[in-house]
Amino acid sequence: MIASDTTRTQYYIKELIRSELLPKYVLLLLNDSEDLLPGQRKNKAGGELMALLDKKNIQYDIAPNNDINSNEVARMILNRPESVFIFSGFGGVLLSNKTLELGKKFLHVHGGYLPEYKGSTTNFYSLINENTMGASSIFLTKEIDCGPILLRKKFLAPEDRTEIDHIHDSKVRSKVLIKTLEKYKKSGRWDVELDDNQGETFYIIHPVLKHLAILGGSAE
Repeated sequence: MIASDTTRTQYYIKELIRSELLPKYVLLLLNDSEDLLPGQRKNKAGGELMALLDKKNIQYDIAPNNDINSNEVARMILNRPESVFIFSGFGGVLLSNKTLELGKKFLHVHGGYLPEYKGSTTNFYSLINENTMGASSIFLTKEIDCGPILLRKKFLAPEDRTEIDHIHDSKVRSKVLIKTLEKYKKSGRWDVELDDNQGETFYIIHPVLKHLAILGGSAE
């Protein structure tokens, strides 16, 4: 697993532990500055994540920097024997072509129901359009959110929408991640549910529309 220090990663690790699907190895990307990166909250850098990993004796290394696409991080990934990595990066960070060509597969859970909702902040759009949230597990490719879809699921909107970013989005992604891994554990194969690049690509939602989504309103 490649794990940035975010609330989403904390949800992932906790659910992996609860489901007894422990990662063999974790590469931690910590924030080495005082500025919060997307998906972070104010806390001791990596403290909670490292405590969770230590408690379960999960092997981990701390990356020399927080750039998934740096040469130093690439070497660490390349030197690992694992062929598939769960990728939980900082919000908005994309894997470069160079990283994607390392000969590893990167399993990512997108916060949106693919292929209908590709791009950024898509769960706010689906909340407005159909009062649902979604999550989809894919193997990352050069095209954004166009990799083969392993599993996807829709969820009803939460009653309290004020913590979509840090709680509910992470929860639905975690559920799809666990279902994907359980499916693989049972069959021994990464079965593809859908390989379809159609659908609309969304961009970071306007604050007014985001506010509507949180309030539970709809846009005409």
